[in-house]
Amino acid sequence: MEVVGQPTLRRNDHWVRSWPLGRTTLVPLAANVALLLAVTSSIGLLFMWYLDQGPVGDADRAVAEWLEDHRTARLNTFTNYGSMLSETLVKVALVVVTGGAAILMWRRWHDGVFIALAVIVESTVFVLASFIVGRDRPPVEQLDPPAPSGSFPSGHTAAAVAFYGAVFIVACWHTRSRLVRVGFLIVAVAAPLIVGFSRTARGMHHPIDVIAGLLLGLAALAVTRHTLAKGVAEIDRTAGPSTPARLRHLDLTEPGASQ
Repeated sequence: MEVVGQPTLRRNDHWVRSWPLGRTTLVPLAANVALLLAVTSSIGLLFMWYLDQGPVGDADRAVAEWLEDHRTARLNTFTNYGSMLSETLVKVALVVVTGGAAILMWRRWHDGVFIALAVIVESTVFVLASFIVGRDRPPVEQLDPPAPSGSFPSGHTAAAVAFYGAVFIVACWHTRSRLVRVGFLIVAVAAPLIVGFSRTARGMHHPIDVIAGLLLGLAALAVTRHTLAKGVAEIDRTAGPSTPARLRHLDLTEPGASQ
């Protein structure tokens, strides 16, 4: 793996002080989260009011029923593990391990904060929106314990997009290797699709819930990327001449470098 911008480990570079979530970022972050919550909830409520009790909603439920009819022991095992890719405890452990490793490896907060914040933004919007919309789970046997939240959107799917997408973005910040980038991209695309299929096959979500989760995860990544960019720009404005470049930029890959 070809790493760009590998830090010079100096004890006096004050990287611990370069926290990328300053006062200039918190208010816009809260506003963007509120906007994302409003949009997600509005879409869900509009769907419930105008489409759920009609051909679209019937087709949505029919897919879940078809998947229930075609369950097998092997498929159930696959979807159990597929769902675990984004289970709460697994998600928290992955964020702690990958975020902590990134912080220690590159001696800056930016990468770990990006991974954790993307999941936090997604989780916040998902939990609140699911209670606001209050869509029932599919009318099939559910293979996982019932959750207190509603079916729309799929929180597992959104979390998979937010976490694995954030890891892919962080990888792209630190390497020009096409092979490495493609490898992380495959994981970032495959994991949410596996999770979404698994949650539907296990009777926990409708397909539209999964689509909404995919979009929510992408939106959470965009909000987080925008927030971190503002925070790192603030570090750049206030940085002294001895502040390492890795603390003043998110993307350490050299501009114009061959891929």
